[in-house]
Amino acid sequence: MAEKKLPETDEERLEIMENIIAQEEICLDDDKLLNDHELQMLKNFLDSFTAARQFLLQAKDDEKKAYEAYKTAFNNAKMYISHFLQVLLMSVQRKEIKPESLLSYGFTDAKEPKMPEILTRESVARWGESVINGETERISRGGFPIYNPAIAKVKVHYELFNESGFSLDIYRKNVARLQANLVESQEKADSRILEVWDRLEEKFADALPLIQAEKYKDYKIKFLYGKGEQLNVFG
Repeated sequence: MAEKKLPETDEERLEIMENIIAQEEICLDDDKLLNDHELQMLKNFLDSFTAARQFLLQAKDDEKKAYEAYKTAFNNAKMYISHFLQVLLMSVQRKEIKPESLLSYGFTDAKEPKMPEILTRESVARWGESVINGETERISRGGFPIYNPAIAKVKVHYELFNESGFSLDIYRKNVARLQANLVESQEKADSRILEVWDRLEEKFADALPLIQAEKYKDYKIKFLYGKGEQLNVFG
């Protein structure tokens, strides 16, 4: 017996299931493959499958928007943190701030400090927290605050970065969850389609080839012959 070719896309799955329902609704009782309960179950599943696809598409759109917001917040935070660190190092060079204060800002070498590379989410998170804590600690000891940018401005953009990153993570987890749900629904759809096709093939196993071909066409069955060569039984 030739292998049946299951649908490869969600659009094909939807088309086949919709077609099965349409055929069952116009068939004479003796030709029906599904009883009333099974037909209603297939209709309900079709609705849930359609909803699963729509939920995933919406979630991906939300994730895309969240990523754009995160990217803006990331770039702003990176810019303000880098600018603040540059001003901090220049203040040390001008002897306006003691070199040992750099240790409070996350530098490990106060004598020969190097401007850090801030290119990743992790580095923005690390240095953002370090400069905020360091500036707060130095000011609490009586030091004059750095301006242009002020630490309050840095903190605003750092918090926006954290919030947008947190939101992005949630959207990404939601997409992953809905993607897994859809994969499960795809497997169920293929199983239900194959079950109907098997019933059809069994029901018309002894029918004339032309009648078989017509029925297979009505229910959109395709077969695979040989090594991956797809043939359509109705030409």
